[in-house]
Amino acid sequence: MSGSRPDRLTVASAPQRARQAPRAQAVRRLQRGRTGLLAACDAVALFVAGVATFMLANVVAGPALVSPQWATALLAVGALVGWVAIFAAYGLYERQTSTIAASTFDEVATLLNALMAGSLILLLLGQGLARFVGIKVYSPSEAVLFLAFALVLVPAARWAVRSQLLPGVLNPRRTLIVGAGATGRLIEAKIAAHPDYGLEVVGFLDDDGATIGPDILGRAADLTEVVERHEIDWVVLAGTGSHYEQTLDLVRRVRRPDVHLSIVPTYFELFASNATIEDLQGIPVVSLPPMRLSRSVRLLKRSFDLSASLLGLAVLSPLLALIAVAIKLDSPGPVIFRQLRNGRGGDPFRIMKFRTMVDGAEDQRFDLAHLNQMDGPLFKIRSDPRITRTGDLLRRWRLDELPQLVNVVRGEMSLVGPRPFVVHEADQITGWAGRRLESLPGITGLWQVLGGNDLSFEEMVKLDYVYTTNWSLWWDIKILCQTIPVVLARRGAY
Repeated sequence: MSGSRPDRLTVASAPQRARQAPRAQAVRRLQRGRTGLLAACDAVALFVAGVATFMLANVVAGPALVSPQWATALLAVGALVGWVAIFAAYGLYERQTSTIAASTFDEVATLLNALMAGSLILLLLGQGLARFVGIKVYSPSEAVLFLAFALVLVPAARWAVRSQLLPGVLNPRRTLIVGAGATGRLIEAKIAAHPDYGLEVVGFLDDDGATIGPDILGRAADLTEVVERHEIDWVVLAGTGSHYEQTLDLVRRVRRPDVHLSIVPTYFELFASNATIEDLQGIPVVSLPPMRLSRSVRLLKRSFDLSASLLGLAVLSPLLALIAVAIKLDSPGPVIFRQLRNGRGGDPFRIMKFRTMVDGAEDQRFDLAHLNQMDGPLFKIRSDPRITRTGDLLRRWRLDELPQLVNVVRGEMSLVGPRPFVVHEADQITGWAGRRLESLPGITGLWQVLGGNDLSFEEMVKLDYVYTTNWSLWWDIKILCQTIPVVLARRGAY
């Protein structure tokens, strides 16, 4: 910092520190509350896993606990405390307060490592007690059972707490977005659509004089003052239009333990969750994975799709038959609706869905064009008069898409991939967005788990491009798992 601006390095005055102290204490209490609820959730899930393990062990191998009851209870309490300590050591509580959207799925690998480490420690302690004290507590078979139960119960409990309990119990974190342009407004919409993030947008700061509104709290230069006056917990930097050095200086000054900072990077439309941050001699660099889908990778994806689809058809066959009967009884016409869509490389194929509209609904489309609620070439109506009673139920739970498993078996679709647009819709996607056709279209995809039909046409196309250019098998599995709560919540389905 140059000598002409010494005031920028001065520390806060005594009155400023006095004003900040109560708020900092409140923020710390809020963070401890979130962490405490998550730790209690883990303890309950682990306790249930332990009870299920020993009950099953008793049935299979006879009584497993020969120690006194008081010793068992004492060891159980000690084990739960130890588990929470191990989870804390692996950073499984820090993310809850240090990230905007703590994802349970992204923690699965860390949870597995923590559970394996804890199980090994318990197993060694159990074998030591059995050998030197004569108290049987934990056998190798019980360790395997416990690990299996815990890997299901702990992530499920964490997801339930984060999505259902925390948003309703704790006050949302007050959020300020610096930059009220298109990016800032997009961030606001994403936060509003996901109350489980636990964020509340208080307002914006922006240097563009043309940007006005009741939620504009000032200019970027007012950052420190606005953070203190509105008791901001989280600052999101989404582009201000002000001078780089000025913004950098303000952000440095506002950073303190009770205020979190998130930065939306330039070219964020190209990034995916598998981007990595590297250290280039003290400069953080975001690197995107290379666009290489080798023959072996394509074979791996195809093998996964084929095996999962065949299994799904076998397991769901009674449900498929029941739906077919319901459609036939509800309205005249075929059970399966077939429509021409664009596949990989632009090759057309006929997508299969359960019929949810009256027979001949496609012929009525132009008569209902004035009711269309989608932008671009898409055509969707929330309360479409052509939808049958059975069709409405199928659409709400996305059961109409189950016959597409046959398209996957045929090699025309994938379980996860870009949205399969109707031919005349897909023909309007040109330029860089045409790269989406390099992948097989999917039954579900990034567009579906991030909003479904609530997204604009432009957003869908961008998400398809991001998926195609950043594909990985792990990402496919993650999207499949994220699809389940989206379907259960019936978000973006109509």
